[in-house]
Amino acid sequence: MSQKKLAFVFPPFATDYPDDPFINLTGFDDCFRKFLSRAAEFADPELIQFAIPSCTFLDDELKTQYISYIQACSLVSWFREKEVVPAYCSGYSMGIYAALFQSEVISFLDGLVLIRQAYKEIKKITMKKEFGMCAIIGLNLDDLERLIRKEKLNLKLAIQNSVCSFSLSGAAEDILRLTESAQKEGALSTRVLNVSVPYHCDFLKDTAGGFSEFVNQIQFRSPKMPIVSLVDQELLLEEHLLKNEVVRNLFTSLNWYETQLYLQELGVNRFVECGSGKGIVKNARFIEGDAVFYMANSFPVLLDAK
Repeated sequence: MSQKKLAFVFPPFATDYPDDPFINLTGFDDCFRKFLSRAAEFADPELIQFAIPSCTFLDDELKTQYISYIQACSLVSWFREKEVVPAYCSGYSMGIYAALFQSEVISFLDGLVLIRQAYKEIKKITMKKEFGMCAIIGLNLDDLERLIRKEKLNLKLAIQNSVCSFSLSGAAEDILRLTESAQKEGALSTRVLNVSVPYHCDFLKDTAGGFSEFVNQIQFRSPKMPIVSLVDQELLLEEHLLKNEVVRNLFTSLNWYETQLYLQELGVNRFVECGSGKGIVKNARFIEGDAVFYMANSFPVLLDAK
């Protein structure tokens, strides 16, 4: 099928699991179980217990990151068997590791190693503090910044998803205060995320040294397709750029809104969210342009749209 107008987007770790998220993907479960077995043998034997109906590991951030990565890599493999390969890919938040796998920059096992090491580096600097994240829809950035100043909150912008959709990171108690203030201000939706890490802001800037040293020891191959940066929308085509992206992804604000618009400028008009959820698909309703966003489960529809 034509690939020139197709992009894969890899989401972060899940906060819930919808029922039968891959029901239309014949043979996917076998593919997933093969990747899961490899991950359990290599990284954590408890992973083999994973089951979507019981929402396994949703209270364990590291295991949830592993599972999301395993699902994404399984989808990459499944799509390749169907000769569906995108022209571009991008990693939303911790989805960066699956994007590296899609582009054949790293091996599947190297992705697990990077996820584990990033988590270790983060815990070194956050273990004695209580942090969190929240998602707010329906207020613009000026509104949020005004509330943060007014309440004197210790919060930072983590991700911009659209002109009216944002994720913020910071002290856990301030996250709660902001969601309450945003509701009173008229936000359409507020949600405290099930994470204890202030991702994508300078609260994690001290991870740079140790994680960078570790990343530089991992072999990164030349990408088979461009990865688009969520930090500055640059096409990541060289080893030093890719490694820098992995490091700064932890402590730098991301802009999924601008990344989507840039991909559309490149000619992309179809996006596939390569995960079990539909958060990226749902966010697309706030984005201008004619691009269509598919859940991975919509593969038959994707074929009809080629």
